Amino acid sequence: MSDQESFDARLAARFEEERRQVPADSFVADTMRKVRAERKGRDFLRVGLRVAAVVALVIASPWLISGVERLNDWLGFSLTWTKGQSGAWILGALAILVVLATRARSR
Repeated sequence: MSDQESFDARLAARFEEERRQVPADSFVADTMRKVRAERKGRDFLRVGLRVAAVVALVIASPWLISGVERLNDWLGFSLTWTKGQSGAWILGALAILVVLATRARSR
């Protein structure tokens, strides 16, 4: 029998053996424990950051509301200003200038 044939026979016998459960390795168990703890910490941090963001929005809401009111007033003023034909021409010219400037800058 050649070496290749004996190797094939041993390999076939090895695959026909009953499959045993690999014993748990302490390194693998410790590593999985560390990975789980790290994931748990990361999830806790993620939830904590979301809660902090919501609390910050609640605390900042009076300033946000007053800012929206000012923006609304300014927008209302600018729209009443453009009711005349000259205001519309000025806004149209500004819009064209902005488009041309952005196109020239992108090239």
